[in-house]
Amino acid sequence: MMILTQTPAISAIVKRWLGKMLMVICLPMALAGLPAHADSQINAATEVISKMIGEVETYLATDPGDVARRTQNIARLFDTHFDLEGIARFSAGPYWRAATDQERITYIQTMRDVMVGTVVRNFDQLSGLNFTTIDSQAKGDKMVLVRGTFNDASGKRPPISVGWRVITPSAAPAKVLDIEIENISMLVTQKQENIAIIRKNGGQFSALIEAMKSRQQSH
Repeated sequence: MMILTQTPAISAIVKRWLGKMLMVICLPMALAGLPAHADSQINAATEVISKMIGEVETYLATDPGDVARRTQNIARLFDTHFDLEGIARFSAGPYWRAATDQERITYIQTMRDVMVGTVVRNFDQLSGLNFTTIDSQAKGDKMVLVRGTFNDASGKRPPISVGWRVITPSAAPAKVLDIEIENISMLVTQKQENIAIIRKNGGQFSALIEAMKSRQQSH
């Protein structure tokens, strides 16, 4: 998102870091003195990120280099920890309401496949990265922004600032909605590109689905 396509201005950053975003090593949280509700929100956001840590570390430690297995693992990770429907709904903008039920289902599935494919293609580059938290802030009643920096242990890649926007509803599991890379929202960027595609094709939501399928098949 967000992850699917990138404008020229950020394509180099996304290409280098998008597949690496899941390798989080350290997430210390400063919780002292926070209101009870905010404390609960941040705990929920911390938990979903912590679970991803363990899963990705396991995938890296046991990876035999099999693409099918990598794809299965990463797909499970996205299905569990990312708000795929929320990402799809936001990234389609006002055209989400005009889409048919079948178009929405197809769009979510295609978007998911593109996201998974992006990570799988960059999987080998996950090793050697660590994430240091700068701060974590509750954003309203249902979201937490976790900001920090990715660093390469080898020092060969420059550090990059990343912000995780985690949805924290009271009656449902916390899930990642958006990732900001150097203060650029992948979800907002994707929404802008998606709307441009739909408008260019006479407002047809199906044109976005076909464009995404074409992108997926080109890799």
